Amino acid sequence: MVDTIIWSLAIFFSRIVDVTLGTIRVNMIIRKKKAIAALIGFFEVTIFITVIVKLIENISNIYGILAYGAGFAAGTAIGITISEKLSLDLVSTNIISRKYCNEIKTILPEEGFGFTCYKGAGRDGEVEIINVVCNQANLQRLDKLIHENDPDAFVVSYMLDKIRGGFVSGFKKK
Repeated sequence: MVDTIIWSLAIFFSRIVDVTLGTIRVNMIIRKKKAIAALIGFFEVTIFITVIVKLIENISNIYGILAYGAGFAAGTAIGITISEKLSLDLVSTNIISRKYCNEIKTILPEEGFGFTCYKGAGRDGEVEIINVVCNQANLQRLDKLIHENDPDAFVVSYMLDKIRGGFVSGFKKK
């Protein structure tokens, strides 16, 4: 029984590492980091094959099967968390607040966000658009700030490919 528990734990933790590496590898592929993605892929598949062989050798071990599934789930969550921390992806967010535009413009610099405002025309007439560029890691914090000040604000975010100059929250000047 002790042997079954030890192998189930080994399968669980190996699967966490395997799936975490897979998530990070996909992130590297998206960023066009071929060599890093290939190296991570090597270790990912090596761990996967080792675990699956051990699992198939003892397929009647329900604990091993459950550990495999639980390790996959935990590895997915951990992999996403690590990918978010590694991500330097830039996001542009446009904010349109009909009632609380000035309050939002006041709170943004206090919270470390730069912004640019410009006029636009909407269905109901003229609007002021607040644009914030930040890294993806700060997007959730930005969204929370906006929602706390105006739950009805119209907010649109999209990924940026390249940027030059200006102030970007979350990035140090060189």
